[in-house]
Amino acid sequence: MDYAFAIKWLKAFRHSSEAICELYADDFVFEDPILDQYQIRDKGDLGRIFVLYANKDRTNGLGVHNFRVRGYEGDRSSGLIRWEWTPEDCANFIGIDVTNKPFFTQGHTFHQYDADGRITRESSWWDSGIILNAVGHPGVEKARFKATSAVNA
Repeated sequence: MDYAFAIKWLKAFRHSSEAICELYADDFVFEDPILDQYQIRDKGDLGRIFVLYANKDRTNGLGVHNFRVRGYEGDRSSGLIRWEWTPEDCANFIGIDVTNKPFFTQGHTFHQYDADGRITRESSWWDSGIILNAVGHPGVEKARFKATSAVNA
């Protein structure tokens, strides 16, 4: 696929879970290990995962989710989409109160495609630590490394 497909895929999230699911082959595997979602193979289950991202109601606490493509590398059989995600008006994320605590993260999604250009395999990875830092989650601090030089005598 290509950069245009990456844009189409992320725009589908804002439209509806059905629009996203249409981009997947009937025989697919979806994984998002950060959210403990492994080996999802059913479009009904996939749609239930994605329904949150199509929320348009700013008052229900689910947030309005904005995605942006940062880059695409690949060909017609597979590709890596680099993206960023920013929710607005979100009250809860992975069980953490994020009311009035804006955050964003970056991630990447690896896709494999069938001959018709539909997704047959997806694996998404993203930085949850930057989110936890942004919302002030207790016990999460930025790693700080002191620069040192080692001299072997």
